[in-house]
Amino acid sequence: MVQFRNILKNCLKKTESQAGGCRELVGKVYRIECELGEIATNSHKAKDNGQTTYDSGRDFFETTASRERFKSNRFRELMLDFSTDMSDRKAAARLNRIRLEQQGINPTTYRNTIEREGQRIWQCMERKCEEALSRNGFGPDGEFPCGSEFKPGKGRHIEPDEIEHAAAELNIKRFEPSDYESPEHSINISVDDVCVKRQSDRRPKEENSTQPKRVNNTVIHVQGSEGKYILNAATLSGALRLLVGFLLNCGLLGCQLVFFTDGARDLHGAIPKVFHFANIKIILDWYHLKKKCQEQLSMALKGSKIRNEFLKELLPCLWFGNVDGAILLLRNIDGNKVKNHEMVTKLIEYLERVRGFVPCYALRKKLGLRNSSNLGEKANDLVVANRQKHNGMSWSGEGSVAFASVASASCNSEINNWVYFHTIKFAIVDDTAA
Repeated sequence: MVQFRNILKNCLKKTESQAGGCRELVGKVYRIECELGEIATNSHKAKDNGQTTYDSGRDFFETTASRERFKSNRFRELMLDFSTDMSDRKAAARLNRIRLEQQGINPTTYRNTIEREGQRIWQCMERKCEEALSRNGFGPDGEFPCGSEFKPGKGRHIEPDEIEHAAAELNIKRFEPSDYESPEHSINISVDDVCVKRQSDRRPKEENSTQPKRVNNTVIHVQGSEGKYILNAATLSGALRLLVGFLLNCGLLGCQLVFFTDGARDLHGAIPKVFHFANIKIILDWYHLKKKCQEQLSMALKGSKIRNEFLKELLPCLWFGNVDGAILLLRNIDGNKVKNHEMVTKLIEYLERVRGFVPCYALRKKLGLRNSSNLGEKANDLVVANRQKHNGMSWSGEGSVAFASVASASCNSEINNWVYFHTIKFAIVDDTAA
């Protein structure tokens, strides 16, 4: 405040010397929300002949809306931190309790503030992505430019001797060394979608007119030898575009990219389309493959006992990457054990569709390589589900993405960068520091 008074005095002296004397000094209360509670101080306007020559509420303090209170950095940091794992009502109540405020911030104001911060974080991420795409000659949608000099790396693999030794222990005769990437020189990417309940924007006038019941989010977990990073977007195409920009920004697009996914058709179609120029590999998550077989056979066979006996033959074939053997077992299954042949046919069609994404899981495990997309699902839980999928909760599209953006910034240790420097690094984060 001493500094403020000195600035105001200097301003008034300057005004007097220029205009022959200050005719009017108007005071106004300026409210500040901080971690210690609310602080009220006075701002001043210096006027001469009706003209404002100095306004401390604009020139010294930061400008706020008519009813808005300025929020200190530490207070904003607490608000963003609480928003990742508790409801607006609980977060507002905790902030007020910490600061010993009887009224303090209300849940609606809290929600609006977090949503606005999340939208700004998302916009910052978009700008970083656009800059990386533009800097490397890519199109605005992440498309690879024709005639580009970009050349993906060939990728480094585990030494053939190590693979041969592991294969001999598992009694595997045939294998391709290029299928087994070096963990230190590859980027593991898990992609997962999640839906939350949509908040109705309006009530349809016609009974047949309905709004979508769900809000979609796509979360991508990127892991390299130096650390990890989580990206989020409202759509799969937007998330993959963001991923291209992120990898370019980190200088990682030329590495071997290994995608771990569930069996969703849209993922298996979109990833090769977007990354057709890169050195990529798509691996179907073992858990989802096993679960798909269990569910289909439960509907296809007569009873759990028959199903479990058949799974004992089927799953080892798939575990060793023998899709042909698994399909042969399904085609030769005893008809007396089948109650729904259509389900058997659908499972065969599914295995035919994902055959290119089914590796030898046994050998990958022996070599210490990943077989699962569980890191992506965990990221989805941290960024979206843990905060947004609760009974009674519903979300607008903008609000859902905004809150997910705050949660991903928290997981990426970007909150301090955002609060104090108004930016994000948009680069791999060391696991030990996250």
